[in-house]
Amino acid sequence: MLVGDIMRTDVKTAENEDTFADVAKIMRANGISSVIVLEKGQKLAGILTERDVVNLVAAGGDPQSVRVAHGMTRRHLETIGSKADIGEAADRMVSLNIRHLPVVDRGKVVGIISIRDLTKWAAEELSGGHEMPDIARSQKALKAASELQRQRQLG
Repeated sequence: MLVGDIMRTDVKTAENEDTFADVAKIMRANGISSVIVLEKGQKLAGILTERDVVNLVAAGGDPQSVRVAHGMTRRHLETIGSKADIGEAADRMVSLNIRHLPVVDRGKVVGIISIRDLTKWAAEELSGGHEMPDIARSQKALKAASELQRQRQLG
């Protein structure tokens, strides 16, 4: 199974000059926990997650005035291609302790995959009555989710 088979293509985006409050509203309205930040509407600049918003508020920052460019994840920003195996996506999420990967093909954001997408796929794969369920990849996805949860509890 490939990343492109289960990624979400309706990527919600923001720009560097948007505020944390602007992005938090996008997250709430869409029931998501991350937003891709694009530079000039096209090039991947970073990702802003719920954790980034919480960290800003906990540090005393004002989400109404702080710009996304000042608090998004941009260094060591990890991406994955749509042709990558979902097992690779799960491994990368665990090794980097991240829950979201922007999907980039030929320098363009084409989707996003989260640990939630992987666990949803695994649950459907194992319970969907498939004649030959993909047990190995399902196990890897569920193990990745469990490990990320454990890392969050420890750290």
